[in-house]
Amino acid sequence: MGIKRPFIWILAAYLAGLAVHEADFPAVLAAGAGMLLAILVWLLLPQRRRQRLTNYSFLLLLPLLFLMGYIQINKELLTPAADKAFEQKHRARAQGEVSLVEETEKYTRLTIKESVLSIEGGGTYQDLKLLVYIDDNEKYRAGNKVEVSGSVIKFTKASNPGQFNEYLFYRTKKYHYKFYAESVIILNSKINSYHQTLFTIRKQLTATYYMLLSEKNAGILTAMMLGDTNNLDADIKELYRENGISHILAISGLHISLLGLTLYKIFRRLRVPLFLSTAFTLLFLYSYGILTGFGVSTNRAVVMMGVYMAALLVGRTYDLLSGTAFSALIILLQSPLEVTSAGFLLSFGAVIGIGTVYPALQNALSGKEMDGQRKPDEQRKPDGQKKPDKQRKPDEQKKPDEQKKPDGQKMPDKKAGPSFRKAAGNLIWQTLLTSLSAQVILLPILLWFFYEMPAYSLFVNLLIIPLSSLLTILAFITVLAGCISVPLGVFLMGSVNYILEFYEGVCRLGSKLPYKSILTGRPGILVILIFYAALFFFVQWNKKKGRRLSLLLLLSFVILLVPVKEKHLEVVFLDVGQGDGIFLRFPDGTTMLVDGGSSDVKELGKYRLEPFLKYKGIKRIDYAVVTHGDSDHYSGVLEFMQPEYKGDIRIKHLILPGVSLKVEAYHNLIQAAEKRSAGVSVLSKGDSLERGGVYLSCLWPDKGAIESSGEASDTNSHSIVLSLRYLEFDLLLTGDLEGMGEGEVTKEIEKGKLQKRIPIYYDILKVAHHGSKYSSGSEFLHAAAPAYSIISCGADNSYGHPHKETLKRLMDSGCRIFQTPESGAVTVITDGKNMCIDEWSKGG
Repeated sequence: MGIKRPFIWILAAYLAGLAVHEADFPAVLAAGAGMLLAILVWLLLPQRRRQRLTNYSFLLLLPLLFLMGYIQINKELLTPAADKAFEQKHRARAQGEVSLVEETEKYTRLTIKESVLSIEGGGTYQDLKLLVYIDDNEKYRAGNKVEVSGSVIKFTKASNPGQFNEYLFYRTKKYHYKFYAESVIILNSKINSYHQTLFTIRKQLTATYYMLLSEKNAGILTAMMLGDTNNLDADIKELYRENGISHILAISGLHISLLGLTLYKIFRRLRVPLFLSTAFTLLFLYSYGILTGFGVSTNRAVVMMGVYMAALLVGRTYDLLSGTAFSALIILLQSPLEVTSAGFLLSFGAVIGIGTVYPALQNALSGKEMDGQRKPDEQRKPDGQKKPDKQRKPDEQKKPDEQKKPDGQKMPDKKAGPSFRKAAGNLIWQTLLTSLSAQVILLPILLWFFYEMPAYSLFVNLLIIPLSSLLTILAFITVLAGCISVPLGVFLMGSVNYILEFYEGVCRLGSKLPYKSILTGRPGILVILIFYAALFFFVQWNKKKGRRLSLLLLLSFVILLVPVKEKHLEVVFLDVGQGDGIFLRFPDGTTMLVDGGSSDVKELGKYRLEPFLKYKGIKRIDYAVVTHGDSDHYSGVLEFMQPEYKGDIRIKHLILPGVSLKVEAYHNLIQAAEKRSAGVSVLSKGDSLERGGVYLSCLWPDKGAIESSGEASDTNSHSIVLSLRYLEFDLLLTGDLEGMGEGEVTKEIEKGKLQKRIPIYYDILKVAHHGSKYSSGSEFLHAAAPAYSIISCGADNSYGHPHKETLKRLMDSGCRIFQTPESGAVTVITDGKNMCIDEWSKGG
């Protein structure tokens, strides 16, 4: 007997190659050669050689797939040569063939493949895939060769924990750059008839949905059925996310399987030969995949349906896990970086959960083998399928009501159960177990990418999932009917509308319930491994016989939901572009945000601060300190307190500088804080705060000194300056301090040293005013004597920060310099004696 499910072994070898991508090639080559030699020696041993060669010869593929994975992933990670020709954005021209056209109300987006990119003053680069944005209303077609002129832009890499990694997202899809076109010339009118026909069909179907439904519901269906999320209502998207049913808005593998099986059975009912029925169905699924953009779940479902149909064609049984492994291998061979994407892991994780956890859960709950006692002729094959009836034709191995879908669900048996009530009860129970099985295995993945879990998602999905297949079939039939007759389409679309309204109603109810989500932050690798080890043992112990006691292993999910409390001080200097944002978490769990604003990153709170805080498992900021009234220091803080803010971050206490607060910036902050029931107070020279053994002393501002100097209008000079001490660790935060304020703080530091309340030197200095030449003077640096300095500023900013004069003074003072444009977020962790500094953009 051979090894069960060889494709799983082959996939594992390929994944191992991906995992060791950082190793040296000679070491990987030696490992592959050693693996091959060991397999050959074992296969050629004299005893039972023929049997081994027959059953295990596929093992020879493992070293090959291992090396292939290593080589492919390193090729994907290579930086394009054009990267060296420009910084972030540059004037350029490009020529190439249009392979995809996406039209929205605001712009047209073209995918240009095999393009030649000519960078102004930087050379020419070939075989690139570009994502081109165009503002004109010209009609472009797949197959057109075009020349575009404008600006080529690099995709943005994540520079903070929790931030969306645009670079990795598009590199996974094999795009190299985005391009904002100012002019486009169509060089020829050649079109790809097949792709253009599919594009025309997509446009017609989209238009029909919007003709038959409200804009909101049409946006939902175009996302579900056509993979177009451009016009999806933002509130609906957030509502579905909050309730854990975002998967409804993506092309579902189950829905594709359902459409494929339905079409296949129609062909068979019409007595179309088996081979032609299979071929037509696969052609439909492949075309549907192209029409919807061939996302991961679509790709998976199409491949798995292909395997399923091939099994029917040759009279073999279909194995869910083998089909899943084969599909994953095909996708990764096309794009190895998919292994890092949430879509890939969630799509395949759900199927694996249904294929492994679901039967184990059924066995454990019943306390016996799932199907009870079987007669000898009903014993299952090793892959879990019944032996086929030899007297049946290939496509009739099972009756139509016994066929399994590629995603692992059995087609309903119309004769099963003595009553409707029992059948309904069984359906609800199976749906609950199916949903639970998928969610159990997906929980670590969800927390890794999204940092929180919808508390009621299991129950919401119990109401949603049973209707999803019906919704898919109805949406497909009614849109086709609407293309023929609008009145007929409107009539049939009524049921679809009711289902969507039901979805929304359930979600709105779920959103009103208390504790609607559990925020944990990103779990550690070790915690995830422990959880999956417990889940593995649970599945193994319930393979043949149910063991109810093993259900206790599922309680290991608690370790994912209860974050480990660290007893240290953590300071993170976030990359907020041209601005400041410093997060502190004290040993007792107190959280503080010193500034949080930017002049060049729009919606800083939504796109950088909130994702970071959720990554850390934080919903509440105990103290938000705004050092002064420039928007590049408070825009994100104000965003969290605005009435239209719908996120989860709450500020408990707002702290402003102890100066005149009559200026508009402070008035807006105070007003917003009061509406959010946040406390408001001020910090002045001499004030202090102690939390968890951390002492904060305010060295500046002094309201009297500022007013008497006549510099009250200079917001930079009255920035809050904080001196932090935690045992032997000292930190100095300076806002945008300069001018008279810097001179006074220098005196205060020198005076404090004599009184032994200020350290002889600071471990960390946050450089004032983003490294402006008008701040961080030599006298100040001599007094502070920092070991490390951190500059927060935007890349290629219009101010020229940090100025070379300031950098020279810092280097002359002997400190090491970190800059957020280069390092990304800079994290300092200390127990008060030892200190660790990590740079996010450099693998920290």
